[in-house]
Amino acid sequence: MFDTIRALIPRDPDYPPRVATLDLLRRTLNGTLYDVLPYQFHEERSASGEYIPLRDRRPSVRYALPRIVVEDSVALLFSEGHFPAIDSPDADIRGFFADLVQETGLNEIMIDAAIRGSIGSVALLLRILKGRVFVSVLDSIFLTPVWQTEAPDTLASVTERYKVQGAVLAAQGYAIEDLGADYWFMRRWDAEAETWFQPWPVSWPAELAPEIDAARTLSHDLGFVPLVWIRNLPGGTGLGGGEIDGAATFRAAIETGIEIDY
Repeated sequence: MFDTIRALIPRDPDYPPRVATLDLLRRTLNGTLYDVLPYQFHEERSASGEYIPLRDRRPSVRYALPRIVVEDSVALLFSEGHFPAIDSPDADIRGFFADLVQETGLNEIMIDAAIRGSIGSVALLLRILKGRVFVSVLDSIFLTPVWQTEAPDTLASVTERYKVQGAVLAAQGYAIEDLGADYWFMRRWDAEAETWFQPWPVSWPAELAPEIDAARTLSHDLGFVPLVWIRNLPGGTGLGGGEIDGAATFRAAIETGIEIDY
């Protein structure tokens, strides 16, 4: 049944294969895997009276086993009483980092990151704005990391690139000619800057380089990429696997969850 559902989910050839894999796993985690099936469970007959096979109908009840597996495992990491303690012989350092954890809401952020990253990977973005520290969770599905050649455990850059409708970009202040067309949105983080690019139509030839959006680009000159890339579990093969992504926490529960639902 899982393969049947997977075959119904459209794949965009403009994206790398891992995007389709992570999208499938994210649908499973969020409980939207069955939304591609055209009929509700109670619809046994079509308008013409033909019998509708069970594989074309959504289940009557959704037990959400993959979500339960993930939330139970995350509770052992960052729930109350499990969040890592700050340890230092210096009381000032302990106090500083305790205040930082509270100010940034790091406990909730790490819970969010662990749940969203259970599909294979997740990224944490660090920003310091007007003397305040902010940590944001970024879904990795449209992010592509590049590691330094001589330090393969250190990020050289991370690029975010995905399709968005022109009307959405226009609402954000971009000058868009065709509101109904699809555009590429892209930004890149490296050791010197957060570089934004002007959106460009998906129909443009692939060899055309996008134009830098100077108004939105920010130079930080930190000397390092202000993101942390987190691979989920080791042994990343098959669904959610590869050098970029780890294995999904709930991979072994997917088929069992579908059987329970039906």
